[in-house]
Amino acid sequence: MLVSGCSTKKKNFLSRGYHNLTAKYNVYWNGKEAMKEGVEKLEKSHSDDYEQILDVFPVGTSESAKSVYAEMDRGIEKASLTIARHSMLFKGKEYVASIDDAYMLIGKAHFYKRDYVLALEMFNYVIKQYKTSDIRFDGYLWLIRTNTELARFKDGETIILLLEEEKKFPKKKLAELAAVKADYFIKKGDFEMAKDQLNAAIKATKNKKHKARYTYILAQLYEELNNKDSAAFFYTQVLKKNVPYVMEFNARINRALMASAESGTLVAIKKELLKMSKDDKNTDYFDRIYYALGEIAMKEDEKDLALEYFKVSVASSTQNFTQKAVSYYTMADVYFDKPEYEMASAYYDSSLALLPVPNKEYKRVQARQQSLAELVKNIRIIALQDSLLRLGNMSDSELNAYIEEIVEGVRVAEEERKFDEANKPTNQQQLQQLNQNQNATTLPGSGTGWYFYNPTTLSFGANNFRQKWGDRKREDDWRRKNKQANAISQLPGSAADTTNVTTAQLMDPAFYKKGIPRTDAERDSANIKIQNAFYDLGTIYKEQLAENQRSINTFEELLKRYPRGVWNLETFYQLYRLYKAVGDDRKAQEYANRILKEYPDSEYAKIIKDPKYLEKLEVMRGRLGQMYDMAFTNFNAGKYERVIEAADSALTKFKDGKILSKFALLKVMSIGATEKLIVYRQALEEYIARYTAAPEKERAEALLEYVKTLMGETVADEPVKEEPKPEVPPTSDEYLLDMNANHYYTLVASDLPDLSALKGRISNFNSTVFSLEVLTIKDLQFGPDKKLLFVQGFKETKKAMDYYNAILADTTVWQGIDLNKTDQFIISQENFTKFYMKKEVPPYVEFFITKYILKKD
Repeated sequence: MLVSGCSTKKKNFLSRGYHNLTAKYNVYWNGKEAMKEGVEKLEKSHSDDYEQILDVFPVGTSESAKSVYAEMDRGIEKASLTIARHSMLFKGKEYVASIDDAYMLIGKAHFYKRDYVLALEMFNYVIKQYKTSDIRFDGYLWLIRTNTELARFKDGETIILLLEEEKKFPKKKLAELAAVKADYFIKKGDFEMAKDQLNAAIKATKNKKHKARYTYILAQLYEELNNKDSAAFFYTQVLKKNVPYVMEFNARINRALMASAESGTLVAIKKELLKMSKDDKNTDYFDRIYYALGEIAMKEDEKDLALEYFKVSVASSTQNFTQKAVSYYTMADVYFDKPEYEMASAYYDSSLALLPVPNKEYKRVQARQQSLAELVKNIRIIALQDSLLRLGNMSDSELNAYIEEIVEGVRVAEEERKFDEANKPTNQQQLQQLNQNQNATTLPGSGTGWYFYNPTTLSFGANNFRQKWGDRKREDDWRRKNKQANAISQLPGSAADTTNVTTAQLMDPAFYKKGIPRTDAERDSANIKIQNAFYDLGTIYKEQLAENQRSINTFEELLKRYPRGVWNLETFYQLYRLYKAVGDDRKAQEYANRILKEYPDSEYAKIIKDPKYLEKLEVMRGRLGQMYDMAFTNFNAGKYERVIEAADSALTKFKDGKILSKFALLKVMSIGATEKLIVYRQALEEYIARYTAAPEKERAEALLEYVKTLMGETVADEPVKEEPKPEVPPTSDEYLLDMNANHYYTLVASDLPDLSALKGRISNFNSTVFSLEVLTIKDLQFGPDKKLLFVQGFKETKKAMDYYNAILADTTVWQGIDLNKTDQFIISQENFTKFYMKKEVPPYVEFFITKYILKKD
């Protein structure tokens, strides 16, 4: 009977009873306990980030998953043994009840290990194998979770829709289904749908821990949806539950942030926050508390008080760098709205140094910081150059006396710094002072006066501030470590970069005389810098900050200081547009008249005369662009005569447009492909003489030098070096011409400034101009000081030559590259092997020019 009961080949009562019993309470039970232990370990190690929406299922990270491999592997092993030893599958029907659970255990263990592909396989097997059992619904739920982790939202949606139509779905699993769907929608970014599912999960679940967590997440979702009243309500619900202290604390803070001035709760919430600020266990959370107090002050329109709270928040920060970044950019926002742009710029800059890139505010903060950094730079240029000009007008004795005062100030500051450093209290001494003063501590609104008027708390705050920042004067940029250098940079007397100066330099009077304009040329240069900065400043106010009045004031000041300045025409037009925007037609017409009188042939005059001029200009440029695109296509196709015809037509019809210089160079390149070198050279020289300011001029000059080299001429101003001849001169005879072979485009260069950037530009060129070709870019070291870069994928010579001509004509590819230090050609696959082995460039270049360019036998 015992032997019969151990058999899995018979489905009699004894066998089924034996294997059901031993499977469930022996091997499978051990595996389930191992996995349970691992899950508990994961949940304990999980650290919630309260700056983000909490995870519905706290299962740790990729790193923490590694810590439970042993438990999960044991679970998989035991579940697998359960199946191997106890499964009784007859005609598709399983007679041992715990076998399906064993399969699910294996799938879950893989899920917790983050082996999601293996988990998917196992859950799909359960669904297919147990089509009539309720276990299939567990498979579906875990399949949704796995697809969610893999961001396969389409697959997850399919299963969700299937389960919504399933009439036999067990009621006892409705809470889990709602939670799984909430997790899915949160990670998909659909917070509206997610909140509905969390509401359902809260109502259906009986697990108090889960209910509290779902409630907190629901409050966060309402906050994201800008429904502050509902968010505050659910944060309050969290406080009524037995939750971990960190969750309780964050619920209180977030509830405070959600409160509005109309709610009538601000006074009570402030009192609660101030009480929290006295609790020792909140030391690491002071930054959050004071930030919340600052937000309440903002709602009460107490902006100066709010700024003080935000500053205390920053000074109190111990570990939450994201909160510190938030406090910084909130202060920056306040200064931006005042507006005090220099202070705003400094705080945005501090915020970006700490703010995580994925943070939803990162791009906004970055954009403002970039705009303000440019604005502040121009403000400082004007201040510095004005100061230098004033110093330049001093007599030698006056200048020396002024510099001596600065040096004396630096000497005194250095002595004070050394004294403070020698007498700075230790951390232990500060801690003792804190303990002594704790009972007397009074914080804002606590009854005996505001924080900053209370000597005890002010002293403690100051000590904390010094410990973090050192001694700082009450001035802009107080966070800078080198305050001496920064102070000097604000004083008239130094044009140098003072961010890395030494004390010895600051004590040297000669240091301050650098950059002071003494000649007429130097004064002219300083005035040009001031004019450029004024114009840029006015443009930033107008275009980036929408500060029309400040922009007007800046441009008017520019004209007042420089009535015949370098930016007069542009400034007139800017003021014409600005005055029209603010509704001052009289002033707008005044500047329109000045443009028409003083600059009658300018583009701006044409725009004023004909309001549709810009529209017509765009149409013209569009036609010109189409002609150029067609010509470029013909150039790549080797139809050079058509290119020349199109260029002649464009240069005759159109007299304006930046694209004309590109068109003209394309014509010259086509001449180079169809005429003798002497004709090509003459065309290049004419182009360079005509288009003196064109961006393509540098490219044309490089091509001219290359042509001169091909014609046997040396570069001007370079001495001809007598090179010793090798005993056996290299020849091109060993290379074979095979026009049907695969070819490479090849570049050999020395002193490349940035190979990766060049490869990136070539890759962009390939995807734009040769998008139908499958091309690959590779590079090799070519001797001790050169790089060889080649492009593979040309199955015919013609296509390789088209590529060679096209890439030579593209000025974007060769930005920053000295073409005199490059050799470019196409080469067959067989010849490439010989070429790379010999590493002798001139013989093959000779072969290339003869066979491919001149096409001589």
